[in-house]
Amino acid sequence: MVVPLVKSLPTDSRWASDDAYVQSLLSFTTSCDIFRNLCGGVHILDFLTREPDLYTTVLPEEWRKWFDHVDIHDVLQLFLREDLASFQHGVDKDSDKWREAPFPPKSLLEYINDVRKHCLLRQYSTSSDVVDTLPRHIAVGMKPKKIHEVTNFAAYVDRLSTDIAESLGEPIAVVDFGSGQNYLGRTLASPPYDKHVIAIERKHHNVEGARGMDVHAKLAKKEKIIRNKKEWKKQLAAGNGALTPPDDANTLTLPPTTPMPEVILAAHENDIATTSIHKGSMTYVEHDIKDGHLESILYPSEDSHENLYTESSIPPQFRPKSLVISLHSCGNLSHHGIGSLSTNHSVTAVAMIGCCYNLLTERLGPTTYKHPQLRPNHPRLEATGSAYDPHGFPMSRTLETFPLPSGDHGVRLNITARMMAVQAPANWGKEDSEAFFRRHFYRALLQRILLDRGVVKQSAELDAVAGGTLDGNSQTQSASGGPLIIGSLRKAAFTSFHAYVHAALTKLYNDPSIADFVRSKTADLLDNEDVITQYEREWGYAKKNLSVIWSLMAFSAGVVESVIAVDRWLYLTEQDCVERAWVEPVFEYKWSPRNLVVVGVKKKEWHEESEKADVQA
Repeated sequence: MVVPLVKSLPTDSRWASDDAYVQSLLSFTTSCDIFRNLCGGVHILDFLTREPDLYTTVLPEEWRKWFDHVDIHDVLQLFLREDLASFQHGVDKDSDKWREAPFPPKSLLEYINDVRKHCLLRQYSTSSDVVDTLPRHIAVGMKPKKIHEVTNFAAYVDRLSTDIAESLGEPIAVVDFGSGQNYLGRTLASPPYDKHVIAIERKHHNVEGARGMDVHAKLAKKEKIIRNKKEWKKQLAAGNGALTPPDDANTLTLPPTTPMPEVILAAHENDIATTSIHKGSMTYVEHDIKDGHLESILYPSEDSHENLYTESSIPPQFRPKSLVISLHSCGNLSHHGIGSLSTNHSVTAVAMIGCCYNLLTERLGPTTYKHPQLRPNHPRLEATGSAYDPHGFPMSRTLETFPLPSGDHGVRLNITARMMAVQAPANWGKEDSEAFFRRHFYRALLQRILLDRGVVKQSAELDAVAGGTLDGNSQTQSASGGPLIIGSLRKAAFTSFHAYVHAALTKLYNDPSIADFVRSKTADLLDNEDVITQYEREWGYAKKNLSVIWSLMAFSAGVVESVIAVDRWLYLTEQDCVERAWVEPVFEYKWSPRNLVVVGVKKKEWHEESEKADVQA
């Protein structure tokens, strides 16, 4: 049986209640200037293009002086793992040193403590009922990370759905939002769970791939394709090259009078197909989810033949109850899933694990900063911040109405802050972090070269720019009028700065919209290694500074993810129909950092009252 935590949120023991934590979390998020600058106020591309630079602008002088004495990996250790209480009495009783360096400034320790205490706890212990290993035919296509996620979340969903079914006295189905390749649904529909699963996915190739894996895993029979060979050959002779040649092993010859050359024995024309898997079942629905309304998808009107259960419409009081779940649903899809609890008769609970917070839209408009020059009116920030999307962040009235120091109201997180929230600094090893720092330093240094060469301009001249953006929300903009996006490069590009510059410029030269302009400004660089070397030598000192800023940004962004999870939980608590709601980790952070599930369960009496009203109507 799934029982929510004593507190509904997995918070540090110093918090006496959920409410005390939430109020402090929102106050810290909206009033701490250093946090707001690190989470949304700066972009790493601007690190070497400003005077004074971001390192000097954002961080207090006493922090910067201390960072000069400490290795970056010791800095990460301090942020993430060091017992801060030890600094009250001295780490080494014979000296005032910490790792051969001076003690950290008090203000830095206070900031680290503030971030830590406002991050939701992520520790997870595997439950005893989790299947140790998935059968090979079920685990097909899964990597170890996915196996860990699926085995643990499937067991969690089984406990939750069983608990709810016992409470209601009736079985419930499982609806998977954004099912993708359907690893989770395939596991839930198979022994030992044998659930009735409805997988909703908008991408056709994902649905086809998932159904193909059902066959490969021997959980479904391969579809038989029945063709009229004569008709097929006629159309082939007529030049219809799109026809697929028949597979003799799965082809039956029909009489020549058959009107269609190909008939597939499945409900593809309705984008719905159901396969029975042992005692469970697997139903695929190809649909683009745009809100939380599921009734029209699961129970179409009487004259529709797309109904999943019968050929006629099922009255609401007789519709099977459902648990809506999702394993790493991107952006607003999590909002739609959570909202389905209050917008559908048949949905009795939700259990959503979100990810890709950068894909969330914004509901309240752009934020402001104490240092407004840190966040100018960049086109992408303006577009996302001014979207006012009713499906966007925040969901809850609590965050929507929270008073701000400026006199305004409403908690806002821009796209830069939300992108940082998917970092996992606690999982960084020495090699991982060095690779991160090198990549970011190379990109920032290239931005400096492009600025000096006139390929990009500072945003103060934005009114003279025809448009275009860079890799994110940088203050420097393309001077050509077109977008300047480098994107991902091969691993070999990061073996040296020379290799990086060559790879990045070559990629830009392959973009016909900007190639001529960029080449006219930078072509001599490819033949002048000395210039590249000089830039790396001149700005090499800044690599550690950039590493410190990036580490602080990633560390602080744990609070951003906590705000997003708390907002979703608050939304559920604000709904009259919800009996209980909670947040908890459901797999190990080291395997999958986005490990928080947001759960809401509807009141039993709410179902009963709704059903009575439907009968009377």
